[in-house]
Amino acid sequence: MIKSGMRILVLQIFLLLGFALNAQQVKILFDATKAETANNTDWIIDADAHNLGWNPNASLNGGTESNAQQIPLPAQSNIISGTAETFWSGALSSWGIDCVKRGYAVETLPYNGSITHNNTSNTQDLSRYKIFVVCEPNIRFTTSEKSAILAFVQNGGSLYMISDHTQSDRNNDGWDSPAIWNDLLSGSGMGITFNLTNISETSTSVNAISTDSLIHGPFGDVSKIQWFNGCDITVDPTINPNVKIAVYRNGITNNNSKAMVVYARFGKGKVAAIGDSSPFDDGSGDSGDQLYNGYFVDASGNHQLLIMNTTIWLAIKDSIVAPAPTVPKAPVNLSLQKVTQKNIQLNWVDSSNDEKGFKIFRSNTVGGTYIMIDSTPTNINYYLDSNLVSNNYCFKVLAFNNVGNSAFSNEACASIDGIPTFVSSSSIQIFPNPTSYEITLIGIEEESQVFLINTLGEKQKLSEVSN
Repeated sequence: MIKSGMRILVLQIFLLLGFALNAQQVKILFDATKAETANNTDWIIDADAHNLGWNPNASLNGGTESNAQQIPLPAQSNIISGTAETFWSGALSSWGIDCVKRGYAVETLPYNGSITHNNTSNTQDLSRYKIFVVCEPNIRFTTSEKSAILAFVQNGGSLYMISDHTQSDRNNDGWDSPAIWNDLLSGSGMGITFNLTNISETSTSVNAISTDSLIHGPFGDVSKIQWFNGCDITVDPTINPNVKIAVYRNGITNNNSKAMVVYARFGKGKVAAIGDSSPFDDGSGDSGDQLYNGYFVDASGNHQLLIMNTTIWLAIKDSIVAPAPTVPKAPVNLSLQKVTQKNIQLNWVDSSNDEKGFKIFRSNTVGGTYIMIDSTPTNINYYLDSNLVSNNYCFKVLAFNNVGNSAFSNEACASIDGIPTFVSSSSIQIFPNPTSYEITLIGIEEESQVFLINTLGEKQKLSEVSN
């Protein structure tokens, strides 16, 4: 888009059988009420009409700018893995289609829509969505809109904040995106400020932490990003200790005022902030605008990875992190007695996972204190504790994929000669593995029971922190 100018104990994670995965589809709302299509911008996922003017507010039939409808057409139910971004018309169409391919549902809040929270009369109230995307707003949020957005995040929603450079006022109302975002964020406690700067650079100063959700996410590893007249960002961990920097200005690795991409937890929700709109531009949309392909082409395709990794992080309801025990204890003898060895077949319902191997745990009760037993990638060799007299034994399985950094867990019971069936869930991720001080679980509902047991069979306290 053209723009002006101690010893560490080995830990194991256990999940109790029967937790409910979130089957509700993630819904994403893209805003179009804040002059996102004014002048030479087209920050929408789809438009079938081009009859808007922004002078400075929206005027129907007052111009030729894109007028995005609530539901993009053709229907997103027709999108398949090979669907091209030209299926829809908008500079954010590639992003929108990638979201649908991921299993999300997308909508637009049209130019005459209302930004509200917990307003039952508004069919597009923010409470109906998981993520609210605002790409380069050019109209200031009203007092009620600011309250609604902050309440949305405080109550578990996710906000994707995209800005541009200073003095990028598209509709000539005296407000540009960095100033508008700062007006929303001021006094909020998020600890994020958009700097009033105008920078153009390629940065390779990405977060080196291997578990960073935006840099090392499901879409791939991000190695660089490219700004074309954008701004940088300042974070203040003293205000919000959960705020993190994913990408710094090039050559900078530790400066809270020189960030380009940041993310944070806020209340029960999450936010992501990016200082340039160019990476989101897919080069298509309003034929009256001059657009550039920053989504797929710029930064060697890294922008798509960053944007989708961020979207996925915002879509995930929660993560649970378990710290290692602070006071390690001496090992104890489990007094195991080896008896007749038997092989037990593992039946995996989800055969699409390329299992690298298994770690098997055995107890005489479901959810009991488990003891790890030897295993091979295909069969379990189990040992029975001489102190247990029941013929009914329960097994816990952790299965690791071919790269060894994800795990799927389940539990089943069977008699000594029986064949337990384990059901894997590919939506649960456990990493890093092996670990030292913390383990992150993704895809676990807040109401699920999750506990950690060390090698001594002791339950450890869980604490929720930002990932």
